[in-house]
Amino acid sequence: MDGSWAYHRAIDHSNLERQSPQARAKLPDPRTHPSNALKYTVKVLTQSVGLEGSFTTDPERLNTLSSISSFSFHDASPDYMTNPFVYLYGRRFLRDPTLPYPLPVDLAELHRQTLRTLTLMRVHGAPFCSPFFEDTAPKKVLEICCGSGLWSSACHDFFKRRGYPNVSFTGIDIAPLAPDLNEHGVNWRFVQHDLRKLPLPFAAGEFDFIFIKDNGLCVGTSEIQATSLSEPMRLLKPGGVLEGWDTDHLFRTLLPHPPIPPGTSDDDSEQAEDSATYIISSSTAFAKPQNAFLLEYNSWVEKALEKRHLTAVPCALMAWAFLSDPETLGNVGSRRVAVPFGEVRWEQEDVEEDTACTSRGDRRPSVLSAETEPNLERKVLTADQTALRRTALLTTIQFIEGLELILKEESGKRQDEWDRWWASMTNDLLEQNGTFSGECLEVAAWWGQKQ
Repeated sequence: MDGSWAYHRAIDHSNLERQSPQARAKLPDPRTHPSNALKYTVKVLTQSVGLEGSFTTDPERLNTLSSISSFSFHDASPDYMTNPFVYLYGRRFLRDPTLPYPLPVDLAELHRQTLRTLTLMRVHGAPFCSPFFEDTAPKKVLEICCGSGLWSSACHDFFKRRGYPNVSFTGIDIAPLAPDLNEHGVNWRFVQHDLRKLPLPFAAGEFDFIFIKDNGLCVGTSEIQATSLSEPMRLLKPGGVLEGWDTDHLFRTLLPHPPIPPGTSDDDSEQAEDSATYIISSSTAFAKPQNAFLLEYNSWVEKALEKRHLTAVPCALMAWAFLSDPETLGNVGSRRVAVPFGEVRWEQEDVEEDTACTSRGDRRPSVLSAETEPNLERKVLTADQTALRRTALLTTIQFIEGLELILKEESGKRQDEWDRWWASMTNDLLEQNGTFSGECLEVAAWWGQKQ
């Protein structure tokens, strides 16, 4: 398998239109591969995680994820739940102006979220990280911010493979983006509800597993801090499990050869080795991005999200939420991972056991040249590991594209200036290996059990 499959087959054509003619000439037009663009991506990632069967990989069927209520609304009705969408500059957004959510909710964005979710399941090795279902399964599962329902489909498949086909799944979100998963054998119901309006429309103690992903862009930081996890905890049975995944929106450079954090389990170490990712902790050394485009993006996105009362580092906020009430939520665990965006310079070098002091005063392993020490081995990525990193980069570029409206405003650029910046950035990241210094995607999973 070609390790660059995610780049060559899954890149959205709207991205290509923004690139220079020279850059576009080097890429195959995805329109010549109508059956491969998403189908092949989903197939390979699901096979690598061991999840396939219950959710569709048919591009025609996937189109229904955004065809539900996909027409534009031009009326001035304040009923944002009935008429939730509006079109701006060719992208579909949620119409309610009081919502902080900054991303589109169209097919292109759902494709990006599909790729990102499958990537994270490959990084973590399963659709959840909590260890409480190793020999059993929950009866009733709630997915908050369910979007297309992909996670529920994958989780159903996961439990079905282990002999538990009758787990009940409920998804809740502000917009009806999910298809009827019952058609794919999932015991499924969807509830449309504004997550800011509490209590949620469920009975206390109704669920024994609640999963929340990417909630950091849905609810403002003040609301999260005010309510913490009180509402999900109300819905959990005693002994029920709560798990959250999120991704930071600021990018950093992982400094060379991070050591495995003390206390890391053998399973986590093996998963990191298998996926060519890095387990990180509070002591893991990072620096600002060396890539000039990501450095500019960082400065814009932090300010743009602050204006919407959102955080650019939701992983830190999630950690605070899970650790804020140990009397209610116990057995708390976490898994933080750095996923490099591509080949990294220091991975091509070889490591001595001694450490050297950097110019910043950090301690890190010193480096020997393979030319002077030919018996030392460089890190060689497999095709799957390369594909995983390219997919992390691809979904990051698509994420930046989805934030164009607020980033362009924050940067002060005119449309032509933004288009030139965008074309230069995509060419640098995709064609020039602009993340060779170690820029990475930082993701986190936290879990706990109701006491």
